[in-house]
Amino acid sequence: MIEDPLSLFQASLEGNDSGTAILVINCIEKTYEILLKNSIFRKLETEFDLPCFLKNKIKQNDFTTEIIYRIDGKILETSFGNFEFNDGSENKQYSKFFIRDITIKQKQEEEIAWRLRFELGVASSIQILIQKSSIRESLPQALYQLLYFTEMDSLFFLKNISTDESQKFEIWVNERKSTEYPLLPEKFKSLDWKEVGLNRWIHKLKKGKIIYLKKDNALTKEKWYFDESKAETILLIPVKFEKQFLGIMGFQKYKPNFVIHHENLLIYQTVSRWLGLFVQRDLDLTELNRYKSTLESLILERTLALSRTKEELERAYKAKTDFLTHVSHELRTPLNSIIGFSKLIQLPEDDLTGKEYLHYIYSGGTRLLKMINEILNLMKIESGQLKLQISEFKPEEIAKQSLELIQPQARAKGMEIRFFPPIQSENIRSDSGKIQQILLNLLSNAIKYGDHSYVEFHCEWSESDVHYTVRDFGPGISEEDQSRIFHSFTRLNEDGKIEGTGLGLSISQGLAEKLGGNIELSSHLGEGSTFTLKIPKNIK
Repeated sequence: MIEDPLSLFQASLEGNDSGTAILVINCIEKTYEILLKNSIFRKLETEFDLPCFLKNKIKQNDFTTEIIYRIDGKILETSFGNFEFNDGSENKQYSKFFIRDITIKQKQEEEIAWRLRFELGVASSIQILIQKSSIRESLPQALYQLLYFTEMDSLFFLKNISTDESQKFEIWVNERKSTEYPLLPEKFKSLDWKEVGLNRWIHKLKKGKIIYLKKDNALTKEKWYFDESKAETILLIPVKFEKQFLGIMGFQKYKPNFVIHHENLLIYQTVSRWLGLFVQRDLDLTELNRYKSTLESLILERTLALSRTKEELERAYKAKTDFLTHVSHELRTPLNSIIGFSKLIQLPEDDLTGKEYLHYIYSGGTRLLKMINEILNLMKIESGQLKLQISEFKPEEIAKQSLELIQPQARAKGMEIRFFPPIQSENIRSDSGKIQQILLNLLSNAIKYGDHSYVEFHCEWSESDVHYTVRDFGPGISEEDQSRIFHSFTRLNEDGKIEGTGLGLSISQGLAEKLGGNIELSSHLGEGSTFTLKIPKNIK
């Protein structure tokens, strides 16, 4: 009676894509017998000590899934499953046992995780460079942040200062993950690469090719580099802007037998492209500052120099605009992936530290995404590419919609918003979405900076204009700060307690002017601030 159903099931086992066996377990003696197994199981059971593995599992009554990592790199997943079969014995238990070769799947997941970490490192690095005015000062911190998210041990950036007679570099960045790894030796500061046998490297780098080299594969005249740097593997990437060779970004690994796959080499190479944009921008700004410092004394005799300065200003601004727009767009996709994956990752309930780290990733990603969106808005306004969607509506309706959207923020701070609608109700012709964007920014600022139990929000007519007024009872703004409050990247609170990028008011003023209006500020220290958005009844 047993053989017939089991024989039928033997045929079905061969259809599985994993090694499958039927076990009969003696619950008293803690022994087992394999009744059936498919061909895949017969192949995989020789990959590890199966009898000892099953014996320990049954003895400990442990039927959980387990991953086995073999020395040769193969990864096996073992698991148990229910098998309903009744032979009338109370001491016997039937069970399915599965063995799966998940080596490829595991490596794919590890590759995805590596790329996510790398993209997060790139995003963090770019955020540091965007926030600080001096690229030269912020570059070490930014590249160290990138190094932290890679598997490399040290990183350097050598700025090209070569001439026709020599090939020399200036060390701009020289970072390492730990003090156990050596930094690039000081002798590299005055080293002429042409004279020390590295002509082959320079020739390839200037052509835009990368140098991925292990110590054992280096030419005899190149091995001194590995002896001096103590590196076992090096990765040198050319940093270029357009066709100009700006320098070398280098990664080093000090442990032998390290391999970088071709796909990952291409990912590393993409980093050098945005680095070239930042370095060139720093060079442009440095050159610009040099012109500005001597402009007053040379203005009469250097009219031609002034014209060149103007051209460089325009080029630097265009490079900044193109760069910010390009990088902002390129960062959206990986940032959305990082934010999405951080919400999808499921951790055990007791892993509080892991959940805290996930929260840091999610909150940091959303803040960076918000900043990127603000930068894109600013670029659209400055470049004149902002498009308006004109319609007719009542101004108090937009005010009420804005109130509904901002209520969660107000409730979170325990603050009330007192709304005063207009006495008369008339239609205006403008862009309701842009007006709402401005109102949400003004209300959000009032809630963040206000220290009273409420803020006031007025909507009223003044001749042919609509006035939206937001008043808070916070610390107020000094006259000196009022003159720069609408400038880009201006923040009056720098203690880190209030989040923001310093772009909100600049964007809002730009939108107001695009709508034919403006934002006015009235404030006194200790008495709060009043922001008034003035919008014409009919946009011209």
